[in-house]
Amino acid sequence: MRIAAVLVVVIAGCGSGKRGEVQPRPELIETVRVLADSACACETDKECLKTVRADWDAQKVDLLKHGLTGDQAAAFDAEVLRLRHCGDKGGLTFWVPPPAP
Repeated sequence: MRIAAVLVVVIAGCGSGKRGEVQPRPELIETVRVLADSACACETDKECLKTVRADWDAQKVDLLKHGLTGDQAAAFDAEVLRLRHCGDKGGLTFWVPPPAP
């Protein structure tokens, strides 16, 4: 009976996958693209940019846990860079938290 209990624990541990591993969410590229489009459309309207930045701030921590690699990660990063560039151009900074250790 004791062996069976140990086997159940070992099997359950093996099936759980790597802890902390984030599943890729490519749909977040489009989410950031929409935010970047909105920020760029604001041009120099700071009130408009503040609304976009509030949307960004509300979800940025989750967005940055996208799990993307390769070309998808590059596309995501390019959209974040465009978002930040349009914010800077309009006089409002879009902050990105530092990467997790």
